[in-house]
Amino acid sequence: MVTLLGVLLLAMAGRGQNISTEQPGAATDGAPRIEVIASMRDKGTTGAAITHKQSYKFSLKSTEWLDTGVTVAAGEQASFSATGSFSFQDGRTTGPGGLERGWKDLLRQFPLNSAKVGALVGRVSDVGASVPFPIGDQGELTLPTSGRLFLRVNASSDQTATGSYEVTLKFNAPSKVGERSEGKAVGELVSPETFAEVPRRVTDQNGNAGDMVNYALLGTEAQVETAFKAAGWVAVDKTVEDALVHGILSTLSHEAYTEMPMSTLYLFGRAQDLSFARGDPLKVAAERHHLRVWKTDKMVGGVPLWVGSCTHDIGFEKDQRNGNVTHKIDPKIDDERDYLLQSFDAAGVFSSAAYVTPSDPLLTAKTATGGSFHSDGRIVVMELR
Repeated sequence: MVTLLGVLLLAMAGRGQNISTEQPGAATDGAPRIEVIASMRDKGTTGAAITHKQSYKFSLKSTEWLDTGVTVAAGEQASFSATGSFSFQDGRTTGPGGLERGWKDLLRQFPLNSAKVGALVGRVSDVGASVPFPIGDQGELTLPTSGRLFLRVNASSDQTATGSYEVTLKFNAPSKVGERSEGKAVGELVSPETFAEVPRRVTDQNGNAGDMVNYALLGTEAQVETAFKAAGWVAVDKTVEDALVHGILSTLSHEAYTEMPMSTLYLFGRAQDLSFARGDPLKVAAERHHLRVWKTDKMVGGVPLWVGSCTHDIGFEKDQRNGNVTHKIDPKIDDERDYLLQSFDAAGVFSSAAYVTPSDPLLTAKTATGGSFHSDGRIVVMELR
């Protein structure tokens, strides 16, 4: 199956590390050193009751995303009920509750891979990092963030389906949601000096400088793991052996496998504490969002400070060090930093966030494969809920 092929490809591919020239930037360019980030939760709806109609009715007549036109607030309680059916070209007919996956469905990419085929799903906002949530034929949900509500049939782009779902949406009594508890926001808790003793780059086992440290989290280990899960990231398998077993079990269960292991890198003289990824199960061997997390010895605002490096694998290339096949990363690494921020924002898992420019920001570096990556040097810091 494709999942096992992906595991084997990953085992063959060494991680291309950034090991050459680094160029620190000047810290006196006039740019602000700390920039508070406005969350989607805070844009016009958070902390105030929103007036809704008693109920809304929508009709889904295709398998594309439907913009309901309804703006929701983080923390609101929404009740859904749906009826109707869709018929696929392979002869299967489903209602909003969805169908169990078949073997061919392992070769498809669904809007929500954990949901049943044809099930009703939703999401808030249309940013690319948003994670859909399952609805089914009925359900009550706490909305993760603020923004426009979208609905869809959980079908892949290659599936032709005809039919319609009639969806009713009701809101519980409005309440104030999303307000900060007592305490300081992250922009008041951290400063460039917070990262004075944090290396700008991770290293491989030989001490060669690697990916840039470009994000930080404030929270307990449980908060860190919960945040990544809610934002659609999966904890990867630690070894290729674990991956083979996990891939086989997922395939036999008709489930997508996206937990492929990644190489071990080092910061503070030790391997990463946690590793997470997001990827299309059909492309995960070559293309995926992935990151590593290290716990520091610092406490900020009474909770641990975690730092890490996130990059986006976009294919394979030749490793100029040894001639082997290695992953190629997107050189615009700030895009991946902001993708992580957007995924956490869409899931509503941080209470405040800010960009921090350290005193010696890293702007460019050469890679081992002859390419380069570039950054504005900022580290995004998120205070977890």
